[in-house]
Amino acid sequence: MSKGGPVGEEEEKKILEALETGRSVRGVAEEFQRGTGTISRIAKRNGLDLAERSATKTAAFISSCYASEDRVRLIGEALNKGRELLKACDNPRDFQYLMTGFAIGIDKRRLEDGPGDVDKAGEIRQLFEKMREEEAAES
Repeated sequence: MSKGGPVGEEEEKKILEALETGRSVRGVAEEFQRGTGTISRIAKRNGLDLAERSATKTAAFISSCYASEDRVRLIGEALNKGRELLKACDNPRDFQYLMTGFAIGIDKRRLEDGPGDVDKAGEIRQLFEKMREEEAAES
């Protein structure tokens, strides 16, 4: 529930400080028991561009969560872990699950490369050749 009534000078300063630390409008509004519209108006009146900050924050989030290099690295780690598990796999059902995981991982990696990357098309083939060489060396 909002406090209602005008926002005092001291309260406005505290609201601006909270916004400048990167807190969300909603979070600040809850803390000060004010409406989000009130918080946005205070920010606008004092020259604080929330839209720009929001776009920057969103871009940083997207970059950290959806970075292609990170996804490729994660897929590679999953395939390597699958390779380790394959050595100990002696149950047909586990083998089926493992092969399904490999297929999904390989397909995801292929999707990361994109349809026009002919140069990278041989990477998976090289991975399997390396696996065969390692298996032969262990035998």
